[in-house]
Amino acid sequence: MRSRRTIRVPTFVRLARAAAMLVVFLGVLPRPLQCQSTGEVGRTQAIYLRKVLEFVRWPAGATEPKHEFRICVAGSYAISYPLAEEFRATQVEGRRVEVQLLTNEKSPKTCQVVFFSSIDARQRARVLEAVKGTQILTVGDGEGFLEAGGILRFGVEGGAMQFEVNLGAAKCAGLKIDARLLSMAHRVVTERGGSGT
Repeated sequence: MRSRRTIRVPTFVRLARAAAMLVVFLGVLPRPLQCQSTGEVGRTQAIYLRKVLEFVRWPAGATEPKHEFRICVAGSYAISYPLAEEFRATQVEGRRVEVQLLTNEKSPKTCQVVFFSSIDARQRARVLEAVKGTQILTVGDGEGFLEAGGILRFGVEGGAMQFEVNLGAAKCAGLKIDARLLSMAHRVVTERGGSGT
């Protein structure tokens, strides 16, 4: 079994990366990205996800151009509102974005992104197992999400949004994450314990 190693980055490096991330992701900020309330956190996660998707590439043929690009929400439906608002009139991979709630009847395999929001560990494990080996970007906001096999985790630290990446899980899903995005991550979990940041 391959070992995973988490690489912690010094505070001054994280601050420099955060500044670079704001420039690259958002350009001129129309509003501060300090997260004080649950609504602000959801809105900020939606903004970050839209920008993150610019740095993720799916394998050729993994997404069908005639269908919508689907972002499915597992867990709390509250994140679906800021996601729908942020992705309104936006295209990803040349396709219109559709935000859907993932119900027991709906297969996550029709999604390009599954966003896990305030979901219990058992349900999270069930959905992660269902998408294992597929070309789906898994995004979550809960502790232990990367260790459970998720690819991208949002979290608030010091009142500001941070993100973390599980590079091994991305590779298993066949997704390519641009090095510029990885350089701005708060934490990168690598497959073999090598340096990711």
